[in-house]
Amino acid sequence: MPIKTIDTRFPHESIETKWQNRWRDSHIYKVDDSDPRPKWYELTMYPYPSGDLHVGHWYAMTGADIHARFRNM
Repeated sequence: MPIKTIDTRFPHESIETKWQNRWRDSHIYKVDDSDPRPKWYELTMYPYPSGDLHVGHWYAMTGADIHARFRNM
């Protein structure tokens, strides 16, 4: 089995910095403690690839993500 190498041409550090700054500046993860609705916790497995990525990884995470976003509206 050939050893896979990481393509170092992808500028992941600058992309990560860009999005971290955008999320911080837009307060996307700021919690409104005055919200009168009862607290809700959407529990799911941590996303991790247990091999090559396939549709099952998407399938396992999407339902909980959609439900959490719906509840947050």
